[in-house]
Amino acid sequence: MNKQLQILQLTRIARWLARPIAAVTTLAIVSAALADEGIVVRGSGSATGRPTQIEMSATLSAEAELAADASVKFRDAKKRALAAIAGLKNPDLSIVPGGVSVGSGADANTQMMIMRGMAVPNTTQKVRLTETSRIVLAHADKLEPDELLDKLLKILDVAKDAGFQIGPAPATNYLEMQLRAQEGGEGGATVSFKLPDSTALREKAYEAAIDDSRTKAQKLAELSRAKLGRILSVHEEGSGKSDSDVAPMIMYFYGALGNKGAAEDKSLSNSTSGDLTLHVNLTVQFEMAK
Repeated sequence: MNKQLQILQLTRIARWLARPIAAVTTLAIVSAALADEGIVVRGSGSATGRPTQIEMSATLSAEAELAADASVKFRDAKKRALAAIAGLKNPDLSIVPGGVSVGSGADANTQMMIMRGMAVPNTTQKVRLTETSRIVLAHADKLEPDELLDKLLKILDVAKDAGFQIGPAPATNYLEMQLRAQEGGEGGATVSFKLPDSTALREKAYEAAIDDSRTKAQKLAELSRAKLGRILSVHEEGSGKSDSDVAPMIMYFYGALGNKGAAEDKSLSNSTSGDLTLHVNLTVQFEMAK
């Protein structure tokens, strides 16, 4: 009986001694795997900045039965509108013209009646000239919020009085009107707060994402009783391209990271005022130093 008790005690002691040995063995296996494959972590970073310019969509149009008459009316309307904007005498204010489109002068309601097979008034079809330009206010980040709002509202009032239609261009046909209705909007924002070149902002976000990934990888290395090495590769998530355009996993060295990211997206914009925030998510592979 005493002999059986001794055997039972020795068995319990053996099992207890085996626990740390198993833990050390498992940790050694994990460390070896990490040394071969490295550590892969996901890092996030963001950076904020003020928009440097404000853009307003402004449309001019003129129509007449004869194309020549429509052209004269359009040129006169554009001359008056440009003179009104120039009258503000703001060196930071400019107009970036768009291309002129030529179309039918029939309004959307008339086109809808035609498509439905309804009778329409027997009127002569007109020629319509339309141009959508961008009214741009530069150095917006140099102004205080209240001052910026006052300038913006004044520009909008002057532009509307000068004949500009502020906001998206009107629908030119019934199909376009239907598409806009399905989208639940009028085709775009009236005012856009924009940062034309986000390269510097993106680099700050990259740096923050790399620091975040390094902190996570360092913690994993310490828990694995290993030493963290150099960066082997970096993959930026959420590039905005479909799988048919790029490979599912794009790996490139950290040295080329700045140029790769900046080339994909150089501008940021929002329909509301305030700081613009750029978010970056990176998958980073670190080497395990031997």
